[in-house]
Amino acid sequence: MRRLAILALPGALLHVAALAAPAPAKAEGIGKVEFQTALRGRMMRADTDGDGRVSAVEWSAAAKARGRGAMADRAFARMDADGSAFLEATELDALAAKRFDRQDANHDGRLSADERKAMMDAMREKAGD
Repeated sequence: MRRLAILALPGALLHVAALAAPAPAKAEGIGKVEFQTALRGRMMRADTDGDGRVSAVEWSAAAKARGRGAMADRAFARMDADGSAFLEATELDALAAKRFDRQDANHDGRLSADERKAMMDAMREKAGD
């Protein structure tokens, strides 16, 4: 019996030590899937007829409503990878993946607040040119 207790003690101590260890820290920022989902959600707000895709007409109307109509057609054409005159989920996800990869400066698979701010600052600067 004593021998069993001696053998079981190290296992019990390891178990207690594992329970006492701090939980792993939550990764900072957002991951690519979260980023894609958020971007797709924002873009799909322009889908006024509810068909699950954004037409050039819907995109233009949404851009004008936000005061950004001047560049709407060029932006739409750039995003409409298949030239169908509709933005679909696959195109929006591909766009989001490219944006994510450009913003993820340290290539850790997460976008920190600093990385997102840097990209927004760069976009504002480019728009101001």
